[in-house]
Amino acid sequence: MKKRFLGILMAAVMCMAAGCGSKEAPAEEDLGTQTTETEEADAVQEEDAAQEEAGQEEEAEDGQASVWVPEKEITIVVPYEAGGNTDIPTRIFAQYMSKYSDKEVAITNIVGAGGRTGVKEVMSADPDGYTFVLQASGFAMQSALGVADFTYEDLDEVGYFLDSSMAIVVRADSSYETLEDLIEAAKAAPGNIKMGSVSGTLPLFGSLYLEEKNGITFNNVDLDGAAKATELLGSRIETYIDGFGAVKQYIDSGDFRCLAIFSDTAPAGYEDIPTLGKLGYDGYGYLKQNFGIWAPKGTDPAAIAYVNNLLKQAAEDEECIAALEAISYGACYTTPEEHTAILEETYAAFVKAAEMIVQ
Repeated sequence: MKKRFLGILMAAVMCMAAGCGSKEAPAEEDLGTQTTETEEADAVQEEDAAQEEAGQEEEAEDGQASVWVPEKEITIVVPYEAGGNTDIPTRIFAQYMSKYSDKEVAITNIVGAGGRTGVKEVMSADPDGYTFVLQASGFAMQSALGVADFTYEDLDEVGYFLDSSMAIVVRADSSYETLEDLIEAAKAAPGNIKMGSVSGTLPLFGSLYLEEKNGITFNNVDLDGAAKATELLGSRIETYIDGFGAVKQYIDSGDFRCLAIFSDTAPAGYEDIPTLGKLGYDGYGYLKQNFGIWAPKGTDPAAIAYVNNLLKQAAEDEECIAALEAISYGACYTTPEEHTAILEETYAAFVKAAEMIVQ
């Protein structure tokens, strides 16, 4: 813009300099030409300045539209009881999300209907970026069984952040030293080995998975709310499947032997326990106890991006990782798009697995 103006101005100066060689004044026509050129230069300069200013305003508006900063506390609803195996690691993670947030990330518990009450509350909440809900793998299972009347498509995915796995245990004095021992015994006596479970839960699907993969049948005993650990310690059942975090204390105490973990890798400090991956199993990914965050449908993508970035930073924080590992959980991170893709596969896998219950 400046070069354009200077070019016009130099032309006018040269024209004036040509007249300075004579003592006669320039003709009126020459003066008019000079005035017109100067006015044109001023007009061009003003137009360019206005366009530059408008461009800066547009850029600022775009920047404001793409950046979301919370003005108040962000709440994650945990749809399970406070102090439980799901609530505790989520609270730990939220503390580290707060570390990187402009506002605190708080946890509130809304309990009922296997977690569905809390999800439904958030589904009806204002999609303003301040309310989220914990997404557990059990919701895919509930949907496949026709218990939950919502799916991941009814909410917006924010990302996975917590990783956990199930484990299969027996009493420490059991004759089953390995998972293979248990499988061989089940083949020899179909329907006799008592597997503790609860109808419609993830561990039941874990039991069905082992049955389908090995061509066996357990006697799946519905404990109907009874404590699995107590039932196994009392020898009323012979084995059961549960989250590793829930059975860890009994493994550490020497009461239980862990035959396998439903994962590719064992938790830190328990590398001597075999995983299904190392034992040659496959297709058990849908049985992972991974936890993510959902937002009400229609939440501002910029707000989702902000919270997803908090998940990423907390998942990479060494103190957060250590705090979770101490209770046998792992920090993980996915983008919203990856979260959606995993859920799509998980829901489809549970639909297929649920057919075994119906048959």
